[in-house]
Amino acid sequence: MFRLPKPEFPQPIDEKRRDELIEAIAKRVKQFGMIVPAIFFLEMNKPLSYLGSQAMHFFAPLVGVFFNTFDDYAYFFEDRRNVELLIQRLEAMALEEQEEERRAKELRKQEKERRRKMLEEARRMREHAQGGTGEEKE
Repeated sequence: MFRLPKPEFPQPIDEKRRDELIEAIAKRVKQFGMIVPAIFFLEMNKPLSYLGSQAMHFFAPLVGVFFNTFDDYAYFFEDRRNVELLIQRLEAMALEEQEEERRAKELRKQEKERRRKMLEEARRMREHAQGGTGEEKE
């Protein structure tokens, strides 16, 4: 018999838009310095993300007037995998931030060592200039 192919429902947000949302959320969280609390919050509430997205869909007609991307975020939180991807991105940002802090600390340490060597060299030069004739009298 003749069969019609099963229709595939289009995804409300594609992978590109999903990645844009993840990056936008992660940058905003980093901007406020709330990476670790956000990771804890998302991990605790990951099972409720679908319910939250349904509540967002319910309020979309009201809130969507003020925020044009509200529907995108509602579709984003429907899938727990998206929440997991967001958590992974936040964890990666936390590691990047930690690495930047480590590099900055290393640079400060090198600068401090360089200054110490310069001071030591200046002391030696001053002692040599002041005491150079005193050593020859022995």
